[in-house]
Amino acid sequence: MSAEIAAKRKALHIIHGFGPGGVETWLLATVKYLDWHPELNLQFDFLLTGGVPGLFDEEIKSYGSEIYYNRYSNASIRSFGKKFREVLRNNNYIAIHDHQDFISGWHFLLGGMYLPVVRIAHLHNPYNFVHNYVVNPYRWFSFKMGRKLMARYATKITGTSDAVMDEYGYNKGIFKRKRTYPAYCGFDTDKFVFNSSAKRKICREMNWDESVHIALFVGRIGLQHYDTAANQKNPAFALGIARQLVTAHKNWRFLFVGYKGETGRKMEKELGKEHLNDRIKFLDIRHDIPEIMSASDVFVFPSLWEGLGMVSVEAQCSGLRVVMSGAVPKEAIICRDLVTIKNIDEGAVAWANSIAQLDYDYDRKVYAGEIGKSPFSIENSVRRLIGLYES
Repeated sequence: MSAEIAAKRKALHIIHGFGPGGVETWLLATVKYLDWHPELNLQFDFLLTGGVPGLFDEEIKSYGSEIYYNRYSNASIRSFGKKFREVLRNNNYIAIHDHQDFISGWHFLLGGMYLPVVRIAHLHNPYNFVHNYVVNPYRWFSFKMGRKLMARYATKITGTSDAVMDEYGYNKGIFKRKRTYPAYCGFDTDKFVFNSSAKRKICREMNWDESVHIALFVGRIGLQHYDTAANQKNPAFALGIARQLVTAHKNWRFLFVGYKGETGRKMEKELGKEHLNDRIKFLDIRHDIPEIMSASDVFVFPSLWEGLGMVSVEAQCSGLRVVMSGAVPKEAIICRDLVTIKNIDEGAVAWANSIAQLDYDYDRKVYAGEIGKSPFSIENSVRRLIGLYES
C-alpha cells in the first residue's frame, strides 16, 4: 500500500484561496471525485497565493490534498518565489495548473528550473476583468508582461469557455498554438436533481404560501474587492425585474442569494420603505443552493459579462427555467428548451413580463440526466483535466 501511495501522480493547482466561488467549489468537487476513484491514481495539491486559509481548506485536506500558503504580491515576490520553488522541488508533480490567467506567467517565471513538463494557464474571468484590474501603470505592466511570460512558459492555455478565450485573443499567434479545449468547471449533478419537497421548506422559512411562484438570482450583490469595479452580475437590474414582477403579478416572489455587502443592505432598506421586503428577500451567502433552486420556478441571470456562467448550468440541472442575458456564452446552454435569452436594453419590465408568461408545467427531473452526459458533470470534467495532464 505504501508503494502505491508513493507512486501516486500529483498535480499542483494555483489559486488565490478557497472562497465560496464557482471555481473553488469545482476544485473541491474534483478532490472528492479523485478520492472516490483511487483507480485514477491522481492527487491535487493547492498553492494559495492569498496566503491565508479559506472556506474549504480543512475539507480539502481531509481528502488527502496538501495546501501550501504562499502570499503573492509586489512586496513578497522574492519570498513567494523561494517557497514556490521549494514546493516544486519537494514534490514530483506531473503538471502545474494555474488558475490566475496572465499572473500565471509571473508564477512560472519564479518557478524556474523546478517547473514540471506540463504547465497549464487557465483563464476564468471575462475580459472586462482587465478593465477593473488595470487601473495604474504598474498593473498595466504586470498584465502585459504577465501575458508574454504566460505565452513563453505555459505549455497549454485553457479557459472556462471557448468564448472567453476568443475574447482575450487566445485564438491568435502563439496563444492559438498553445490553446487547448476548455476545461469546464464540473459539478455533482446528483445534488441538483429536482426535489419536489424543497419548496415547502423554503416557503416556510420565507413565510410564503406554497402556491407562489419564485424567481431566483444567485450572485454577488456587493463587491468585497476592487471598489471601482462594475458588478458583472448586474444585481441592480435584477432588482428592477424583481420590483416589476412582484408588483405586477401578485403570486410572484423573488429571492437574491449571494454576498450581500453594503449594496445589498441598501437595497433591503429601499424595499422596506416600499413595503416590498416581504416579497423580495436577500438571503446573503447560502450553502443550500440546490435546495433553493428546486424550490424556485425560474433562474434570472442578467449578467453584463460572464466567463461561462456555471450557475446557469446548475439551474438547468435542477430543471429551472433560465432567463439570461445575451452576454452569457452559448456554451452554458445545454437544455435549450429551458433557456430564454433577452437583451439588457429591453428593460426590466420586458424581462418581468417574459418571466410571468413562461410555461412552468413540465417534468423537471429529466434534465439532470442531460447535464450528466455533458462536459459539466464532475466525472467528465475530471477526465478532461486528466487528458490535459497526460497529453
